[in-house]
Amino acid sequence: MTPRRTCIGCRRVRPQDELVRVARTAQGELVLSRRQPGRGAWLCPGSPVCLAAAERRGGFARALRASVSAEAVATLRERLGA
Repeated sequence: MTPRRTCIGCRRVRPQDELVRVARTAQGELVLSRRQPGRGAWLCPGSPVCLAAAERRGGFARALRASVSAEAVATLRERLGA
């Protein structure tokens, strides 16, 4: 059985293979990485709706337990193509 994770945008529970992991670096940058150490946040891939909902509700700061700048979210949006 594969682990299940919750999207921080839409709050749907899915197998982790169907979601992308976002982690925060020590410099405060958000990166897409399953190997980055530390806390991670999970998003539905290619979903601008989930990304916008996570940003609007403060999902990144809550899931990562750290402040996340608007610039870091904008950079992530560009990387995701959303």
